[in-house]
Amino acid sequence: MPKKNKQNNQLDYISELRQDPVSGDWIVIAILRGRRPYDLIVKKEPRQIPPKSGCPFENPQESGHKPPELIEFSPDKKDWFLQIVENKYPAFEPENVSVQEIKVGPYQTVHGRGYHDLLILRDHFRSLSDYSTQEIVLMLRAFQKRYEEISQDKKIKYISIFHNWGSAAGASIYHPHWQIIAIPVIPPDIQHSLSGSLRYYHRHKKCVHCEMVKFELKEKKRIIFQNSGAVAFSPFVSREPFEIRIFPKKHFPYFEETTPKLNQDIAEALRISLKLLKTKLDDPDLNFFIHTAPTIDKKKYRHYHWHIEIFPKISVSAGFELGTGIEITTIDPEEGAKFLKQ
Repeated sequence: MPKKNKQNNQLDYISELRQDPVSGDWIVIAILRGRRPYDLIVKKEPRQIPPKSGCPFENPQESGHKPPELIEFSPDKKDWFLQIVENKYPAFEPENVSVQEIKVGPYQTVHGRGYHDLLILRDHFRSLSDYSTQEIVLMLRAFQKRYEEISQDKKIKYISIFHNWGSAAGASIYHPHWQIIAIPVIPPDIQHSLSGSLRYYHRHKKCVHCEMVKFELKEKKRIIFQNSGAVAFSPFVSREPFEIRIFPKKHFPYFEETTPKLNQDIAEALRISLKLLKTKLDDPDLNFFIHTAPTIDKKKYRHYHWHIEIFPKISVSAGFELGTGIEITTIDPEEGAKFLKQ
């Protein structure tokens, strides 16, 4: 039963179930688990930074990587700033592989045609949270160029861009880098998001993500940062403590079509979000990724709204989460946002 708050005579519930309007998934906000934001900060030894010597990304071509697909140089032109190269150990390969569907008993398989690239930054020691807004703009622009190149392959249906930071987030190499994986199918999480946003659009004739952004801007309770073109907030339905989503304020279905001015605004929101997480949560391991509409049937997905999702590795899924698919979040997103902005 709900408990009465003696100070304001309001009812305090032990937990609250919230449903994501896009996916339809339920999550639990465990309001009275007695957890304050700083209780969840993972106290750990300072991050161990391996030396540059022996790092395979310090000199990619010397360590066996192919010539870069794309390279950007530093402002003084004395050295490269970033390069996009094919992964030495790709999960997918672009050449001499068809996407023919093959039946194996009750199962269906497709050959692993695709692309697996790395965007490697020159500086071995700087994490992404330490880069300037303009430097992040260069990264986003490089992704857009490579995205456009890969999308010319009509066998490719989806291009995933993501960053893993720290061993708990799956990063096997310290040297800061992003990954690009392009595949001949639409991933299930993306398909759920596309289908859910389409259902909402058919029902309400509005973009569900635009409505979420409008709601957050009106409430002002969970906003981490905003500028003229972008907003970063802890979503009302947060799957993880201190989760952050970054949206263009205007409706843009496709990341690769984002304008230079909006790239600047998105880069600033991403930089500040990462800096706040590093400062307030003691440099947590984290994953973040870009969710965008597929590369095919572009008229079909105009209802979608591209965005970035950031997940610090704070909690661990256990039996209930794994057995039901319902995440339990022990920090109210509003309290998490307040803590990050303090």
